[in-house]
Amino acid sequence: MSEHIAPLPEIFSKTVATCGGHTAINFNGETTDFATFDKRSDAVAANLQALGIVKGDRIGLYCINSDFFAVAYFGIVKAGATVVPINLLLNPKEVAYILNDSGARALIYFEAFTPAINAIRADLPGIDFAVCIGAEKSDPADRDWAELLCAAEAPAPVEFDVDEDIVVLIYTSGTTGKPKGAMLTHRNLASNTNSIRIAMGLVPGEDVMLVVLPMFHAFAATVGMLFPLLHGCTFAPVPKFDPNLVVDTIVATGATVFMAVPSMYNVLLRLPETAVPKLDSLRFCLSGGAAMPVEILKQFEERYGKLIYEGDGPTEC
Repeated sequence: MSEHIAPLPEIFSKTVATCGGHTAINFNGETTDFATFDKRSDAVAANLQALGIVKGDRIGLYCINSDFFAVAYFGIVKAGATVVPINLLLNPKEVAYILNDSGARALIYFEAFTPAINAIRADLPGIDFAVCIGAEKSDPADRDWAELLCAAEAPAPVEFDVDEDIVVLIYTSGTTGKPKGAMLTHRNLASNTNSIRIAMGLVPGEDVMLVVLPMFHAFAATVGMLFPLLHGCTFAPVPKFDPNLVVDTIVATGATVFMAVPSMYNVLLRLPETAVPKLDSLRFCLSGGAAMPVEILKQFEERYGKLIYEGDGPTEC
């Protein structure tokens, strides 16, 4: 008999029952516990359903690393819809392609990307409504993020098929041609995050992951966001890679795990000696996205006294 795999909202509910008062997200000096995150993502789910979103719909998420990225992501999933995260480095034409190719019915965007949305608004016939996080809307008719967070009735229950229902559609260039949407199901992500739990041995309610890698990518979204949310740890999202901001955030959040790509470790090696003790709280570091040069690995581990563990896997898995 195969192992029972629960859909992500069910796994999360069990975590909330045991870790409700623990911090789920530490962002920009503000903390959100699991119980509060549960209520906020429930409100987003219920309000999306009230706007006509049904199971299987796709919703674009065009947002920086933040607590609202995570709340929007989980709210979309709880509503039964599929998240279509947008790579923030794409040009507007590429963004339009992904939204249209995925068949997105709605879009949640951060106000910094309003100019990009303005440039492609006329090219998005399938978008029924958009939600702006912030004050700088692309269109006065766009809904406010605060509106989605307003208390609402509990979202309508959704019956998930863990093998068929798609949690997230991540566009990856793959080999050649236009980006292709990698379909990740509840089973994919539940199995993956459970493997991470076994491999890393982190402690619910204690360990804190600093996430500066973009959460629209599979590495940060799965290891840095979904794993902590589903298994009771904390994550601290950082919107951009600035080496001084990173080490200061490690101190401020008491981060115990830092995940990055090799080039980031190389940049951290250039920081002054005063930065070294700022990494004291880290238990270890993670590297992925590219092969780690042995010389950088050795230099970093020798200077900071922290082991770097490598891991890789294609988005399609």
